[in-house]
Amino acid sequence: MTDLMENTDELTRLAAEVERLEDEIHRIDNKLNNDGFISRVPAAMIEKEQKKKASFERDQAKLKEKIAAISG
Repeated sequence: MTDLMENTDELTRLAAEVERLEDEIHRIDNKLNNDGFISRVPAAMIEKEQKKKASFERDQAKLKEKIAAISG
């Protein structure tokens, strides 16, 4: 019974983290699709945002794998 509760708590925590990362990815997408942002920031800043987005996407994929493993 305790394992089931721990799994439920872990799934809830993982789902919240997936949602947080989704919000971050969406925020970065909005920046990168904004012509005003792209035109006024240095290329290094754009590259930094792209790398951050890729990192968030990798983290999110790993979390989704954990969720699938726990869910069975």
